[in-house]
Amino acid sequence: MSNLLQPFIKGKSVHPTASVFANGLRNCTAMKSPSSSSSSHDSSILPPKQKLINPATARPHDYYYHPTPSPQLQYALHSAKEAQIAWGERSPPERAAILRRAAEIMSKNVDLLREMETLDTGRTIKETEYDVLEGVECLNYYAGVANSLGGHVYNLPGGRGANLAYALREPLGVTLGIGAWNYPLQSVLWKSAPALAFGNAMIFKPSEYTPSTALWMAHCYHEAGIPDGVFQVVLGGREVGAELVLSPEAAKVSFTGSLESGRNVYEMASKGMKKVTLELGGKSPLIIFDDANIDNVVSGAMMANWYSSGQVCSNGTRVFVHTSIMDQFVDGLVERTKKLRIGDPMDPNTDIGPMAHILQRDKVLAYIDIGVKEGATLLYGGTQVDGLGEEFRDGYFLLPTIFTECSDDMTIVNEEVFGMVMTILSFSTEEEVISRANNTEFGLAAGVFTKDIQRGHKVVQKLKAGATWINNYNLAPMQLPWGGHKHSGVGSENGLSAIEAWTQWKSVYLEMGDLYCPYQ
Repeated sequence: MSNLLQPFIKGKSVHPTASVFANGLRNCTAMKSPSSSSSSHDSSILPPKQKLINPATARPHDYYYHPTPSPQLQYALHSAKEAQIAWGERSPPERAAILRRAAEIMSKNVDLLREMETLDTGRTIKETEYDVLEGVECLNYYAGVANSLGGHVYNLPGGRGANLAYALREPLGVTLGIGAWNYPLQSVLWKSAPALAFGNAMIFKPSEYTPSTALWMAHCYHEAGIPDGVFQVVLGGREVGAELVLSPEAAKVSFTGSLESGRNVYEMASKGMKKVTLELGGKSPLIIFDDANIDNVVSGAMMANWYSSGQVCSNGTRVFVHTSIMDQFVDGLVERTKKLRIGDPMDPNTDIGPMAHILQRDKVLAYIDIGVKEGATLLYGGTQVDGLGEEFRDGYFLLPTIFTECSDDMTIVNEEVFGMVMTILSFSTEEEVISRANNTEFGLAAGVFTKDIQRGHKVVQKLKAGATWINNYNLAPMQLPWGGHKHSGVGSENGLSAIEAWTQWKSVYLEMGDLYCPYQ
């Protein structure tokens, strides 16, 4: 590990007091704004520090941060605006080479990054290791796409000969990324890699619950060669996010989070006519036909509900099972769910870790209580986990929850719980289940399990969702677009759709002869 990254990661004199990474500087608490004639700001008086909680123990860990004060936010915005001009003028191969260097740095720090991500989120270390490797892939992918970005050229007839017209892609300018607390490393990379590859500057605000890996990425980019001001991280809650979104310096906002928060971001961004992509909540259907392989469908249902302790926006929590295989499916599901190893997320043998924070744990427990009161059958789980030992006694651990005898009008079937609460519903016909699956305000994801591939293709084409799977669930290859329909989002990112998300068109008409004018 480099000398730059080592003190940030390990040195308690630096990382625990992080407040911002702006214009290439760490903890810039009293800096002159490029647009200010004064010598300093009053930002040396920082807001109260926020402790980061280890969700496995419910105790603060070594790291804490100060929310970024307004003067520092304005400094970051002005720095980004100035730095983006030169960055956007660099050739795509230059930008691509820097992203590849960042990928190389990440690949040498897999163990460190997975531990940081697990400490913040509570997700198991075997999950977070995958996130790091996917992040390396993301950087390398957009390094490749950057080199292939082009436009169009047309020969057009003119009054005195052939004229030329061409269209080219340009950066948007200063962009904002606002990340989610469940997948913080994925959030910062899915947003920053394409934004930077196409010549934009980015200011990224991670969730106040899980900021550590975003700060690490700021230093990683810096070491890889990203110029000062081109990628910056600011910290804090809604107030910090609102100030960024309302800033006239920002041209684009990419937000991942809840439907309610997304609506607020969309409304604020519209005041400045900003380009927006939103990845919001879901209540996705998982449809299991009678010809599907039982072992595979149980695996799919578990991946669609238990992964990341159920804190995945695309989870298939409405599990529609054909009546003829209901008992077989439920028996297999309960049997395998009982075998899951719940405990220390740092242990590579652990299957399920804690919820990310106490508010989410309590929210899930409240939904479970609602499900019981509304008449669903609580077949398994629904409680906190006991017997994990003294160290994890107060951690935010929950048992996976399986509800049967559910109906479409129940609260737990309609509202996003964002936890390990599976609702199982029966169906008889293909037409019936498609209609019921689409009867939701959300449209982020959907899955179908069947041996009949023709049926699988036909059904997913009728499902109103942005990401769909046949005989698998919750895989998100970097090459595919990611985005929701209906209230699950606006626009899409990832894959080549990121070109549209992070650039804008400019058209040029080139007259090759004398100008024709119909006026005397």
